Amino acid sequence: QAVLLSRPRGPFPQPRKCTHAAAKRAPCALPLLRVRAAMAACPYGRASICFPLSLPAQAALKAIEASSGLPARAAEVAGYTTCKTRAAGASSVRLLLLRGGVSGEEPPDQGAHLVAVRAAGREGWLLGLAGMRTREEGQPDGMEVVILARPDTKFGALMYLSEETLRELMLEGAAVEIRFCRFLLPVQHDCPEQWLRDRLLRLANLVEEAYPAPPSAPDPPPELVRAVLAAAGLAVGLAVGAAAGDRQTVLPTDHGNRVSEEELGYWDEEMRLNTRCAATMDGSARLDYFMSHMPA
Repeated sequence: QAVLLSRPRGPFPQPRKCTHAAAKRAPCALPLLRVRAAMAACPYGRASICFPLSLPAQAALKAIEASSGLPARAAEVAGYTTCKTRAAGASSVRLLLLRGGVSGEEPPDQGAHLVAVRAAGREGWLLGLAGMRTREEGQPDGMEVVILARPDTKFGALMYLSEETLRELMLEGAAVEIRFCRFLLPVQHDCPEQWLRDRLLRLANLVEEAYPAPPSAPDPPPELVRAVLAAAGLAVGLAVGAAAGDRQTVLPTDHGNRVSEEELGYWDEEMRLNTRCAATMDGSARLDYFMSHMPA
């Protein structure tokens, strides 16, 4: 399985050959394989104490606005949350970058990127934290994206979209557009779920620092944030499967049992050995580096 911001362990499906008439006429056109006309239900959320992954709405709006002049690349929805991302406490959508995108554009570097994503048939864009993967021939054309677009009730902060919302907004096999806004961090390999959770929090902090709010600047009006999310296809305040007007209990975005038995084993190991994963780019400080001589 592909793992967000770390090395994947399984193949993505191969891209489909584009048969859309507009794409045949213009190679850079987005092949609209499926268009979702209905709005995707997006309930309110709040960041949990254990995993407070969120982004100020003002920073998100600034980043989306700054990306407006960047070239868009065509991609296809290949699937949704991987096991490691789910164990870390988040949800995601997996994408394949389609070939024949912007003429002369270099492939994105492997690592963590800030991206803007637009679903098929939508006008608006959503912000996300993306991790690239590399195929055997060295072309990094697969990615996993945690999309930060689920607002709290005051529209001051955005949490990650749940998989249920992602499945409504971006159907598997559908076309989407991607803008690469900013390179954030290089890739790191084979780290546990608890590392990925910390990594996501660090990436969100880097985005907030890159798009700071002016001193004493007020939060954007809730109506503006709602309008931006609606343009991207989100029906904010409507729970998945609920009817309009139903009362909704606002839960943390990572509610439920989101800790795997494997991660509990890492915690137990740290308590016994007083050692953390401490993954570095060369791996020399990793616990499994010093235990590589031991039998499996």
